[in-house]
Amino acid sequence: MTNGVAERRRGLKVLVIGLIALAILAAPIALAFLWIKFLTVMSDPVGPGLLGLRIDGDTLTVKAAQCPSERVRRVELYDGESEKLVWRADDPLTESGRGGLLRLWAAEEYRTSRPATRPAELPKQLDVLVDYTAEGGAGGVFDLAAVRAAAPPAGSYWTPEGIRTGRELDKLLDCGGGGTAP
Repeated sequence: MTNGVAERRRGLKVLVIGLIALAILAAPIALAFLWIKFLTVMSDPVGPGLLGLRIDGDTLTVKAAQCPSERVRRVELYDGESEKLVWRADDPLTESGRGGLLRLWAAEEYRTSRPATRPAELPKQLDVLVDYTAEGGAGGVFDLAAVRAAAPPAGSYWTPEGIRTGRELDKLLDCGGGGTAP
């Protein structure tokens, strides 16, 4: 009888070790899946785009839709094809920057910015992520040739849904209490 108990314990021990090994192998795969899902959601949002982009000569400006209580905390740019970080800036110093009007590669307008200068050649697809002080943010992928070709008028920005003004972008959000961003 002790032989049967010992065999059951060995079997249980093998089962527990197998489950632990499976959990160790499954955890990185699950984390990788969640990270890819997060990037996909941030880069390819469902619903209307909450970011607009305009190009004026060498100046690129992003307009991020936001509610009056929100403030921009960070903007990140990635090469849309290689997913390589192209530029990152934290804590806009201007009121317009904190309010979602973000001049890219303007190091003097942010607490930190790296690299400080724009690359000689921009990627064809620019993946833009904007984080707010509150939970959340906005993201979008822009075909720079399409933005240049659209040539939005002053105060307007190219979006995947067409040309929109900054006010029109802000009105896409439900800020609660009927208030919209200025």
